[in-house]
Amino acid sequence: MKTETCHFWFGKFESEKEYFDFVGEDPAFYEDEVSDEDQKYISEFAKSQNENFLDHDFIESGFENQDISFEDKFVGYSYSDKWILEAQNRLVDQNLQEINTIIFISKNQIETPVTITNSKFRLLYIGEIEYEI
Repeated sequence: MKTETCHFWFGKFESEKEYFDFVGEDPAFYEDEVSDEDQKYISEFAKSQNENFLDHDFIESGFENQDISFEDKFVGYSYSDKWILEAQNRLVDQNLQEINTIIFISKNQIETPVTITNSKFRLLYIGEIEYEI
């Protein structure tokens, strides 16, 4: 049995634009003009996790703003049938209303994952989930 372990976040963004502004790659990241590599971040999400680079081959995320059940919102994501119940159970006591965003990424991509809360969104880190692939 082969498994994958990922860090998971769920949250609420005010708009799809704010979501994309946060998770989208910064084109300037690939420019050579910035002299201090430690000051460059591939995305605002990477910056929030104190990681300069995240390999987007190992991340999956989405903005799902439909008024449907949790399971229906996230059923289309990779291996969701293997992790969705565990994620939902972890969210029960977190007081996170109207979830419309998911981010999950392979465990080895982020050393110290954290929750992010600001005036525009809340993105709750619910921990690692190991699941069969």
